[in-house]
Amino acid sequence: MQSLRRRVRLAAAAAGAVIIGASGFLFASQAQAQVDTVHIGAVQGSIEDGDTNFASPLAGQTVYVKGVVTQETLDPSGNKGFFLQERADATDGDPNSSDGIFVFNNQYSTLRTLTGSPAREELGANWTVNVGDEIVLRGVVGSYFGNIQFSGGSAYVYDLVETGLDPLAEVESVEIDPPDNARASTEYMRRHLGMQMTVPAESVVTAGRDVFSSGGEVWAMRGDAEAAQQDGYAARAFRDAHPLDTVEGAFDDGNGYLFVIGDLGLRATEGTTETIIAPAKTFDVITEAATGGIYLSFAKYAVEVSEDLVLEGGLEPADNEPVEAAGRNEASVASYNIENLYDTRDNPNSGCDFAGNPGCTDPEDPEGNVSAPFDYVPSTYEEYEAQLERQAAQIVEDLRSPAILMTQEGEAQDVCSVNPAWTKRTDLGPDRLVCDLVNTGDANTGGDGSPDSIQELALVIAEYGGPTYEAVGDLDSADTRGIMTGFLYQPKLAGLSNVKSWDPVFGDSPEIEYPTEADEINADVQNPKALNAALPQAVIDQCTNSGVYACNGFDVYSRAAQAAKFYLKDKHGRSTGEIYLINNHFSSSPNTRVLHRTEQANYLAAISAAILDDDRKAKILAGGDLNVFPRPDDPFAEGQVIAGDWTGPSDQLAGLYEDSGLCPLYDVMVEDHPAAAYSYTYMGQAQTLDQMWASPRLLREIESAVTAHINSDYPADAWDFGEEPAYGRYGVSDHDPSVVVFDIK
Repeated sequence: MQSLRRRVRLAAAAAGAVIIGASGFLFASQAQAQVDTVHIGAVQGSIEDGDTNFASPLAGQTVYVKGVVTQETLDPSGNKGFFLQERADATDGDPNSSDGIFVFNNQYSTLRTLTGSPAREELGANWTVNVGDEIVLRGVVGSYFGNIQFSGGSAYVYDLVETGLDPLAEVESVEIDPPDNARASTEYMRRHLGMQMTVPAESVVTAGRDVFSSGGEVWAMRGDAEAAQQDGYAARAFRDAHPLDTVEGAFDDGNGYLFVIGDLGLRATEGTTETIIAPAKTFDVITEAATGGIYLSFAKYAVEVSEDLVLEGGLEPADNEPVEAAGRNEASVASYNIENLYDTRDNPNSGCDFAGNPGCTDPEDPEGNVSAPFDYVPSTYEEYEAQLERQAAQIVEDLRSPAILMTQEGEAQDVCSVNPAWTKRTDLGPDRLVCDLVNTGDANTGGDGSPDSIQELALVIAEYGGPTYEAVGDLDSADTRGIMTGFLYQPKLAGLSNVKSWDPVFGDSPEIEYPTEADEINADVQNPKALNAALPQAVIDQCTNSGVYACNGFDVYSRAAQAAKFYLKDKHGRSTGEIYLINNHFSSSPNTRVLHRTEQANYLAAISAAILDDDRKAKILAGGDLNVFPRPDDPFAEGQVIAGDWTGPSDQLAGLYEDSGLCPLYDVMVEDHPAAAYSYTYMGQAQTLDQMWASPRLLREIESAVTAHINSDYPADAWDFGEEPAYGRYGVSDHDPSVVVFDIK
């Protein structure tokens, strides 16, 4: 019996279906009527240069198409699909239209055959999806978040034309080569949506693997791209404002030569939802070509490869301008986003810090409401402890045990205290802390003034062999969902200063000049201290749920700025002077919440100005996750429309540059070591979101300001896929921490 069978049979269609013929005319099919197929290119549409509307010209219409099943897909939730592509000698010949399309098939491995069709006669009610089959499919042209596709709920197999084909020998498989410009690159990828595309060998990873609910993804560029030809650590993609960007004169062209590699096809090949793409890191080289269909999801076009990446390790990101320990008569301060460091204890004072909690609402601040389910809690204590251990190792080994750390994204919880039985040599695990997980508010007996997860991090640092740290923080710095800024400090090297009621920041009447009413928390006399105020009414009047006018509540901060004043100690334990630290976590997404984030910068500037107005020689270090880029970078180009007649640049940190009296240490970093001047990777590009700003007096005493590249370039954890961290302590957060070393003589 022959394995290959060819039929050119396009006979009777279902009665009443609307058919689009090759001539473009519409006619109603009737029993035994001849039917015509349309080219898949006609379904996808021809994409001209400059097009912005990528909708199918046949959207919502029922059509017949013929193509070869080139690849199956499987996502982590168990949803299946396949790519269908016309033979290379049977396309519409239009290079601007795609010859392939995706068919979403939900949880099924079969597709129904059409009543009265040749497929029904030969196969029965169902056709089993099989790579290498050439089929005629009848379906309704649909779209899912921009991905033009058919859906198994409205698609039928009309005919099985041939089986046993080698898809890559029959269809056109294009070697990926997108243009530099992001807009042109989007057009290029759209013209290949649903088609098989090959990532060539010698391609270079530009961002460590990330992990999403839909699987994993790796950003890369061709090995012959101009950026890949740069020397050493410069051989990567930087945002366009960075001096090492390769497209001269362009602003936010998006580095269109970058592309995404996904694992929907790999998971289907392996036959399990537990599969995830290889844990690639920045600078790794892909040594074998990899092929897959182009799929659009979350506004990204990904090559969904069928086989896992074969990688050769490149440069080690952690060796890119590593942190040097503070020397004699020096001290160091770090800023570190510890990425949702939630413990596995259900805080009785919160309704949104644990699985099964009902959520949190605030009638006076509804924009900050948090709905159930709450999904930031680690799945097991072992996972949480592993995060603690890896971050502790980074603080000791890579940050070189700074005197003080400013942390972001710790859990705002204080219902625990250190177990009296704990020592750094005990192995108490979850019993390091003793907690009251029943009583609420003032009746709770567990709190000790130290935020629990940050306190537990301090204990794990000591267990690792590092120094003793104390954890402090004002829980009023938290947002509604329960993350806060905080501080870790070594009592051997630093201490909290006493503050008075008349202090211009820490006293009961802070002298912060801002045009709205201060929050009640500003009257607290304490150190550290959260500070906040109402948003200006002009901003509130424009607040929306999304976009550039989006607001995280009606205060300046959803996560209040937190100031602390420390005195530093010499080797004899004597005070060598004081330093003010202002810890921040601005609202996220640089191109949204623009007005809100601008006010956050203005308020931070006002805090700093209040300190300097009282003492112009004050040493101030303000930092944290500012969630927007430093000048001259910006989410909006000059003249680009932001909204209405409001045009770019947005210059959201203008208040810091012009009114704070502080100097951006990014400028120091980009001048001293430009290839290491970044703290985050997004869409394959290196960029700066985490920043440090110093007062003039402190700036004169700074010996170094560096970012430790120990996280953003490394693969994210894949706990849900059963994978242990591939690079030990590296990659435990999505942000790189920064460290400033300065003289204390």
